[in-house]
Formats: sequence, structure tokens, C-alpha cells
Amino acid sequence: MLERDDNPLYGISILVVEDEVVFRQQLLAFLTQQGAMVGAVGDGQEALNAINQQHYDIILMDLIMPRMNGVELLQRLDNFPGSVVVISGKSTMADLRKVLQLGASDFLVKPLTDFNELTDTILANLSMANEHSLQMEFAEFDEHKAHFKANDAQASMVLNEILPENTQEIIGFFCHYRLKGQSLFPIIKQIDEHHVGFLVVDICLLGDEGVVAAVIINGFFQDMWNRFLVNDPTALQPSEALSTLNRIIKAADLRAPVACLYGVIEHDQVLFANAGLLDAPTPFDAAHPGMPLGLNADAHYLESIGKLSDIGFSLRFKNLADDRINLKLFPVS
Repeated sequence: MLERDDNPLYGISILVVEDEVVFRQQLLAFLTQQGAMVGAVGDGQEALNAINQQHYDIILMDLIMPRMNGVELLQRLDNFPGSVVVISGKSTMADLRKVLQLGASDFLVKPLTDFNELTDTILANLSMANEHSLQMEFAEFDEHKAHFKANDAQASMVLNEILPENTQEIIGFFCHYRLKGQSLFPIIKQIDEHHVGFLVVDICLLGDEGVVAAVIINGFFQDMWNRFLVNDPTALQPSEALSTLNRIIKAADLRAPVACLYGVIEHDQVLFANAGLLDAPTPFDAAHPGMPLGLNADAHYLESIGKLSDIGFSLRFKNLADDRINLKLFPVS
């Protein structure tokens, strides 16, 4: 008998839409073993028939299929209440961008080398979908309550201005991120024709001083990346960059420290340093997290280097405030 503790997808209903028979059977077998209730069809038309007959929490679908492809299917799913995850080869970036705009909540890149990533993706998307639904309900009833103060609204506007586009293509990399809450945010930048810089910043301990920290950090990195173009190498040295930023944050005398992971991607390698971001996922767990920014002006941050797989990386993180980020960055063909 299936038990929830031993089967992470226990009770979740999933529809697999995949025309490749072998891969469809692999997905069916794995998801069933994980405790899910799974249906499997071979194209978009069959998928529409299936969801008209049965409820599904989530759809996993390919993009390139006979009769009705993934883009056409998404255009017909306006009333589908669940989440849609695209599983696509990296040769279809234009279609991938379109399906995200059409409402797909996430994607995975073929070939799947670790099926546990599939489980994590399903759970993360269902969790975010449930939280979004709750947030919409709370917003409807609480929009006039006192905790929505003018300074909170202004803070949200500032943070929204700092955030990069959530879907973009940068020198051969496709980037996409999703956020829950306002205390985690990314910064992504093409430094030059060979390098991409990215950060994940956690300001959950700062309260209303979080916006100050966000403005300082964003300004520091934007200036540093601009100086790189006039021969300042700090941008490509995560340890040195975080050490310099740490002294600035310390001087700002904020009420609490800031956590920040900074990485630089060059071709198939990523060089990174971690200033206090706890429980960082693979490959960034290779570096022991250093002291958060702002505690000790003399703190030093160790660098680690990792080799990116040909499907890039997915960085999922949850902080102490239970805010979440899902950042994906992978090479395009």
C-alpha cells in the first residue's frame, strides 16, 4: 500500500503528454513509483480529451508533437486550474519563451539526467500554485488592512524596479526565474561577450531596511560591471567582489546581515562565492557558506569553481521567511 512518507508524489494526479513512446513509459513508471496517479497520452488533442474526462493537478508536456503541439495545447488550456511543466529539448528556445508567456509555470530540459529533479519540480510548482491561490484570497480580503502601509508599497515598487526581466536570453544562455515573497531576489547581467554574472540576495532579516540593502547591492554590482569594461577585473572575482561589498554593507550599519551568492559563468564553467546563503543547492553547495555581509568588515569569501552540464543549472532556494526563488539558466543551441 502506498504511504505518503515513502512516496513524495502520493495522491498527486499527473497527465504526461509525450509522443516519444520510450520516454513516455519512463515517465509513467517513475511517477507511478513515486506514488502519483498518472495518465499518459501522445499528443495535445489526446490531452484535451483526457482533461475533459478527469481532474489533473499538473500536466507534463513535450513541445513538438503530432496533430497538436505544446504551444497549441497551451492556447487551449485557459481554464485548466493546475500547473503545466514543459519538458523540452534545448533546440526549441523560441517555443519555450512562448509557452512561458502563454502560462506554463516551469520547464525541464531534455535529456533528463536525474529524474529526482522532476519530482522536485512537480512539488515546487504545486507548492507555488497553492501559495499563489492563498495569496490572491488574502489580498482580496486584506487589501485595506493596516499592514499595507505606504512605505511597504513604496518598497515593493523599488524592489520591482531592481528585478531583471524574469525571462531573457543572454549570450547563449536562457534565463528564467520565479519568486514567492519579497525578501529574495536575483540580479542577472551580461558582463561582456564571454561572461554572465548572477546573484541571489536574501534580505529576510532586514525588515524595512531591506530596500536600502537591495539598492546598495544593486548599485554596487551595476557599477562594478560597468567598471569591468574599463579594465577593473573585480567583476570576474566573486571573492573580491563580495569582500568589497561586505565592507560597504558593514559601513551602512544595517540592523541585520545580508546573505548573497555571486557567480560568474564563462562558457561551461561557473566561478562563485557564498556570503551566508544557507542550504545552497547543487552545484553551489560545494562552497561552505561564508559569513553574511555586514557582520565583519574583514570577512573573506572562498571561491569555488564548477563545470556546468550541457543543460545548465536550476537554483531553488527557500529562506527563513519561507520566501522562495527558482532560477534556471542553461545554454541554448
